[in-house]
Amino acid sequence: MTVTLLAEKRREKQWKFERGVLRNLSLKKVQANVEEHFKPVVPFHFLSHPFLLDPCMDMAIDAYLLGAEYGKFGYLGESIVKVKQRCDDDLTEITHCIFNLLQGWLIESDYVLDSLQIATESFVDHWWTKGFIEGEKRYRLRLH
Repeated sequence: MTVTLLAEKRREKQWKFERGVLRNLSLKKVQANVEEHFKPVVPFHFLSHPFLLDPCMDMAIDAYLLGAEYGKFGYLGESIVKVKQRCDDDLTEITHCIFNLLQGWLIESDYVLDSLQIATESFVDHWWTKGFIEGEKRYRLRLH
Protein backbone atom coordinates (compact mmCIF):
# COMPACT_ATOMS: atom_id res chain seq x y z
CA MET A 1 0.00 0.00 0.00
CA THR A 2 1.39 3.36 -1.04
CA VAL A 3 0.46 6.57 0.75
CA THR A 4 0.39 9.60 -1.50
CA LEU A 5 0.05 13.05 -0.04
CA LEU A 6 -2.36 15.43 -1.71
CA ALA A 7 0.23 18.24 -1.62
CA GLU A 8 2.70 16.06 -3.55
CA LYS A 9 0.09 15.25 -6.20
CA ARG A 10 -0.80 18.93 -6.59
CA ARG A 11 2.87 19.88 -6.94
CA GLU A 12 3.44 17.14 -9.54
CA LYS A 13 0.43 18.38 -11.51
CA GLN A 14 1.71 21.96 -11.30
CA TRP A 15 5.18 20.92 -12.50
CA LYS A 16 3.66 19.02 -15.41
CA PHE A 17 1.58 22.06 -16.34
CA GLU A 18 4.59 24.41 -16.06
CA ARG A 19 6.77 22.13 -18.19
CA GLY A 20 4.05 22.03 -20.84
CA VAL A 21 3.69 25.81 -20.81
CA LEU A 22 7.45 26.36 -20.96
CA ARG A 23 7.78 24.19 -24.06
CA ASN A 24 6.22 27.03 -26.05
CA LEU A 25 8.65 29.63 -24.70
CA SER A 26 11.79 30.51 -26.63
CA LEU A 27 14.73 31.74 -24.54
CA LYS A 28 16.01 33.68 -27.54
CA LYS A 29 12.72 35.57 -27.69
CA VAL A 30 12.87 36.24 -23.96
CA GLN A 31 16.44 37.55 -24.26
CA ALA A 32 15.53 39.72 -27.24
CA ASN A 33 12.56 41.10 -25.32
CA VAL A 34 14.71 41.87 -22.26
CA GLU A 35 17.09 43.82 -24.47
CA GLU A 36 14.22 45.53 -26.28
CA HIS A 37 12.66 46.73 -23.01
CA PHE A 38 15.78 47.73 -21.10
CA LYS A 39 18.51 48.74 -23.57
CA PRO A 40 17.00 52.21 -24.08
CA VAL A 41 17.20 52.78 -20.33
CA VAL A 42 20.38 50.84 -19.44
CA PRO A 43 22.33 50.62 -22.73
CA PHE A 44 25.93 50.52 -21.55
CA HIS A 45 25.44 48.03 -18.76
CA PHE A 46 23.73 45.40 -20.86
CA LEU A 47 26.63 45.50 -23.25
CA SER A 48 29.38 45.44 -20.63
CA HIS A 49 27.61 43.23 -18.02
CA PRO A 50 25.60 40.53 -19.77
CA PHE A 51 25.04 38.80 -16.42
CA LEU A 52 22.19 41.28 -15.88
CA LEU A 53 20.26 39.46 -18.60
CA ASP A 54 19.90 36.22 -16.64
CA PRO A 55 17.98 37.58 -13.64
CA CYS A 56 15.75 39.62 -15.97
CA MET A 57 15.05 36.50 -18.03
CA ASP A 58 14.27 34.58 -14.83
CA MET A 59 11.77 37.23 -13.80
CA ALA A 60 10.19 37.15 -17.28
CA ILE A 61 9.75 33.39 -16.91
CA ASP A 62 8.28 33.85 -13.42
CA ALA A 63 5.77 36.39 -14.76
CA TYR A 64 4.98 34.08 -17.69
CA LEU A 65 4.33 31.10 -15.40
CA LEU A 66 2.25 33.24 -13.05
CA GLY A 67 0.12 34.40 -15.98
CA ALA A 68 -0.25 30.82 -17.23
CA GLU A 69 -1.33 29.67 -13.78
CA TYR A 70 -4.02 32.37 -13.65
CA GLY A 71 -5.15 31.52 -17.20
CA LYS A 72 -7.68 29.12 -15.70
CA PHE A 73 -9.70 32.09 -14.45
CA GLY A 74 -9.77 33.56 -17.95
CA TYR A 75 -10.93 30.20 -19.25
CA LEU A 76 -13.72 30.27 -16.68
CA GLY A 77 -14.92 33.64 -18.06
CA GLU A 78 -13.23 36.19 -15.83
CA SER A 79 -11.83 39.31 -17.54
CA ILE A 80 -8.08 39.71 -17.83
CA VAL A 81 -8.24 42.92 -15.75
CA LYS A 82 -9.94 41.16 -12.83
CA VAL A 83 -7.56 38.21 -13.05
CA LYS A 84 -4.57 40.54 -13.02
CA GLN A 85 -5.92 42.18 -9.87
CA ARG A 86 -5.92 38.75 -8.19
CA CYS A 87 -2.14 38.43 -8.56
CA ASP A 88 -1.23 42.10 -8.29
CA ASP A 89 0.97 41.51 -5.22
CA ASP A 90 3.03 38.86 -7.03
CA LEU A 91 3.41 41.06 -10.12
CA THR A 92 4.49 43.99 -7.96
CA GLU A 93 7.11 41.79 -6.28
CA ILE A 94 8.53 40.66 -9.63
CA THR A 95 8.56 44.27 -10.86
CA HIS A 96 10.39 45.44 -7.74
CA CYS A 97 12.98 42.67 -8.04
CA ILE A 98 13.90 43.72 -11.58
CA PHE A 99 13.76 47.43 -10.74
CA ASN A 100 16.02 47.01 -7.70
CA LEU A 101 18.49 44.90 -9.66
CA LEU A 102 18.84 47.44 -12.46
CA GLN A 103 18.53 50.57 -10.32
CA GLY A 104 21.94 49.93 -8.78
CA TRP A 105 23.52 50.20 -12.24
CA LEU A 106 22.00 53.58 -13.10
CA ILE A 107 22.84 57.17 -12.39
CA GLU A 108 20.37 58.42 -9.80
CA SER A 109 18.18 60.79 -11.79
CA ASP A 110 14.42 61.00 -11.52
CA TYR A 111 13.98 60.83 -15.28
CA VAL A 112 16.07 57.66 -15.64
CA LEU A 113 14.43 55.97 -12.64
CA ASP A 114 10.95 56.86 -13.94
CA SER A 115 11.91 55.42 -17.33
CA LEU A 116 13.21 52.27 -15.67
CA GLN A 117 10.00 51.93 -13.63
CA ILE A 118 7.86 52.23 -16.76
CA ALA A 119 10.06 49.78 -18.68
CA THR A 120 9.97 47.29 -15.80
CA GLU A 121 6.19 47.45 -15.41
CA SER A 122 5.71 47.11 -19.16
CA PHE A 123 8.11 44.16 -19.28
CA VAL A 124 6.41 42.23 -16.46
CA ASP A 125 2.96 43.01 -17.85
CA HIS A 126 4.03 41.79 -21.30
CA TRP A 127 5.23 38.41 -20.01
CA TRP A 128 2.32 37.95 -17.61
CA THR A 129 -0.12 38.58 -20.46
CA LYS A 130 1.70 36.13 -22.76
CA GLY A 131 1.57 33.51 -20.02
CA PHE A 132 -2.09 34.23 -19.31
CA ILE A 133 -3.01 33.74 -22.97
CA GLU A 134 -0.98 30.52 -23.15
CA GLY A 135 -2.51 29.19 -19.92
CA GLU A 136 -6.01 30.08 -21.05
CA LYS A 137 -5.37 28.29 -24.34
CA ARG A 138 -4.07 25.18 -22.55
CA TYR A 139 -7.14 25.08 -20.31
CA ARG A 140 -9.40 25.50 -23.35
CA LEU A 141 -7.62 22.60 -25.06
CA ARG A 142 -7.73 20.62 -21.80
CA LEU A 143 -3.96 20.31 -21.63
CA HIS A 144 -3.79 21.15 -17.92
